Amino acid sequence: MINPNFTEYKNLHIKILLSLLVFICFFSSLNTIPPLDRDESRYIQATVQMVESKDFINIKFLDAPRLKKPPGIYWMQALSATVVKNILFLEKAPLWSYRLPSAIAASISVWLTFLLGKLLFGRTQGFIAALLLLSSPLVFIESHIAKTDSALMACVLFIIYIFAKIIFDSKFKDNYYSKYLILFAWLVMGFAFLIKGPLIILFIFFMAIFFRIFSGINFIKDCRIITGFTIFLLISLPWFIIINLGANSEIFVNSVKKDMLLKLVSVQESHGAPPGTYFISSIVTVWPIFLFIIPTIIWSYKNKHNKAIIFLLSSILPAWVSFELIPTKLLHYILPLLPSLAILTSAMLISNFKNSSILLFLDKLYLKIISILPALGGIVISIGVLYLAKLFGEGFTISVFIIALIYFLGSIFSGYYLFIRNYINALVLVIFTNLIALNITLIYLPHQLSKIWVTEKIYEQIQEKNIDTSFALLGYSEPSLIYRLGSNTKILTSNEEAIKFILEHNFKYLIIEDSYLEEFKIMAEQNLVSIKLLDKKITGFNYSNGKFINISIIHII
Repeated sequence: MINPNFTEYKNLHIKILLSLLVFICFFSSLNTIPPLDRDESRYIQATVQMVESKDFINIKFLDAPRLKKPPGIYWMQALSATVVKNILFLEKAPLWSYRLPSAIAASISVWLTFLLGKLLFGRTQGFIAALLLLSSPLVFIESHIAKTDSALMACVLFIIYIFAKIIFDSKFKDNYYSKYLILFAWLVMGFAFLIKGPLIILFIFFMAIFFRIFSGINFIKDCRIITGFTIFLLISLPWFIIINLGANSEIFVNSVKKDMLLKLVSVQESHGAPPGTYFISSIVTVWPIFLFIIPTIIWSYKNKHNKAIIFLLSSILPAWVSFELIPTKLLHYILPLLPSLAILTSAMLISNFKNSSILLFLDKLYLKIISILPALGGIVISIGVLYLAKLFGEGFTISVFIIALIYFLGSIFSGYYLFIRNYINALVLVIFTNLIALNITLIYLPHQLSKIWVTEKIYEQIQEKNIDTSFALLGYSEPSLIYRLGSNTKILTSNEEAIKFILEHNFKYLIIEDSYLEEFKIMAEQNLVSIKLLDKKITGFNYSNGKFINISIIHII
């Protein structure tokens, strides 16, 4: 049996191990996945255009304003891409450079989780919490995607950590640097506003109110409100003012209404789901935390007068309940809540070792029932990996079998250790099964699923032909393809428009989906447009709309 007492490990050992795991999980596979549709590629292409145009205020995707989100993440990605490009002397910034801010933000979140857990409960709890967060599929995935959510999590967690220092660290206020850290937290809050909008204000407000009601502690008075709020306004407001007063003011107002306000009262973009969705989906997204979520809830209730527990619950419950009630639901919304949930879970586990009777009923009943989940999950995931490889790939390769086997064996043994109530062995096994499986999956599985990377097939064919010109798209016009082809790409919506565009602009290449092809040939012949199909058709599966497609590249002679 593994000794549950990790306290004999020195900080150095923990830091080295955590640093190694963070690097392996967040940085070693940033370039293994092709650009994803649709959100990630939209973010990347908008950033590309921002750098190309040197316009860091008006965000665009091709010619369309993209003002649903503030510019914070675009600025981060632009800085990252520019620095990487210049350091490596590249002509074009690589794909992974746009994902780098998300990976860095996730790394910061893991470290802040360790520090926060250490501050509230101890080194062991902080370390286990960091591992739980690190192995969460939702955190792992978001760390590899060029989007807002990983950066927002890091910002929220830093603010929470400073709050915890004010409340629970008696020496913090006497520290010379404390006032600067508090003011820096306000700066981070301002930047979080530039990443995701006013949600950060609501999050902090409801957290403070919840903690004040249930703990009786008003920590806001120690947060240098006047100076701090001034810093917040200086960071967050200029872009909003400039946009609101500029030519895109109407577009900006409509985007804000559609993206934020309407999501609060109605389902947007087919992302509706009933209350309870986030809790049910946490079986996957928050694994392996979910294994212990019921004992954690009961343990938290039993210790409801503990200020540290109240503090963490304040950063979870108001936001989680709000997300469950809002009609529009996206799984990544709960990402900023996971660090606090991981710390609570680790604290429960260690407390259970110190007082084995505290969850005696659950020991005998719940964990025997829940022990089935890892086993079933491992079987389902293993079958799923094999099925995906068969349906969208080249069949059952060695790497696919290895991935499936790791999930299967790790889950089976994790379930066994849960069944015999060996928490730590189960926890260690499920964490490292996740870490190993997720990394191997990300490194090897994308290459096995060749049929879903339609954009990459098109791009490879263009590179093989050494075609260096602009393209028009008809039918298949996913953002990933626009990113690969460049900002001069033209999206067309009909054969009539395609013929007219070709005649007026003397365009030479058209990428066309099969559903348009035959009619286009007829219209091209009628308009005396000579065409030639390059190589064979490109076949694949467009996962954005769930359809198998055939695509041709046409050379206008």
